[in-house]
Amino acid sequence: MLHPLLRRLPSIIHPLSTASVHRRRCAAMAGSPARYLTVATTRKASLKGVVFDMDGTLTVPVIDFPAMYRTVLGEDTYASLRSASPSGSIDILHHIETWAPAEQQRAYEIIAHFERQGLDRLQIMPGALELCRFLDSKKISFYRRGLITRNVDAAVDLFHQRFGIMFAPALSREFRPYKPDPAPLLHICSTWGVSPNEVMMIGDSLRDDVS
Repeated sequence: MLHPLLRRLPSIIHPLSTASVHRRRCAAMAGSPARYLTVATTRKASLKGVVFDMDGTLTVPVIDFPAMYRTVLGEDTYASLRSASPSGSIDILHHIETWAPAEQQRAYEIIAHFERQGLDRLQIMPGALELCRFLDSKKISFYRRGLITRNVDAAVDLFHQRFGIMFAPALSREFRPYKPDPAPLLHICSTWGVSPNEVMMIGDSLRDDVS
């Protein structure tokens, strides 16, 4: 849940003073994998915008990713890629970009099928609404609240419609290159007219959300 982050924010959002870019980790779900809060700052930087990940951060994880990976890759390839990864994780989108067009099309259709099932069960993460309201009350993110996800446009649109929280820009994987490449985050900073050291990225994985 995002409630622990709410308790920490008052000590984070005031003008920050530090000599170099650094990362802070924040456990956001008791008894679950740590959620990570990444704050890029330089000396006396002030927070002018907040960018969120969606799946697993603003929404409760509902997609069965291991099942999706097995279906796309096959059991043997899935097991091989997992064993070859130090973290045991797989970046399936980057992996299938190396395939022939027909194989890519099949893979994207399978991924889209799993994602549509996820849309049917879309739930907002406990604490997400409260966090956005808190940031709005501090006049931080009402006009500068962005979103970067590797999900599709349809999922972002449904999130906006179902929960009534707007994010702009809201970049899905149709924006290339997608995260963890820094291009989406830098694009949002440019759109807002702010420096990257004035923006906070909130996500569930340092590896998948920022590079």
